[in-house]
Amino acid sequence: MKIFQWKINGDTMTTIVVSSLFFCVVIVVWGMVQAEHGVDSSAIVDSALRIFGTELGICGVMTIFKRWSDAQDKRLEQRRNRRKGQTQ
Repeated sequence: MKIFQWKINGDTMTTIVVSSLFFCVVIVVWGMVQAEHGVDSSAIVDSALRIFGTELGICGVMTIFKRWSDAQDKRLEQRRNRRKGQTQ
């Protein structure tokens, strides 16, 4: 029984990035509200934005690797099909 399931386009990585972006937006808005009251929250806001940037970079590298891997699989399949065609 699944009580709560939230995925964007059925993709876990996209869901993580969007959730992280939403979290960072909340932290930045919270920091702005705190700044209006004279509280220095720049370190917290800076940390939230660094975390998001790092996570976004990691997800980008993972996406590039997945595309490269899919391209390699496609090339391998094309080679197999050409070899099958030559032997028949």
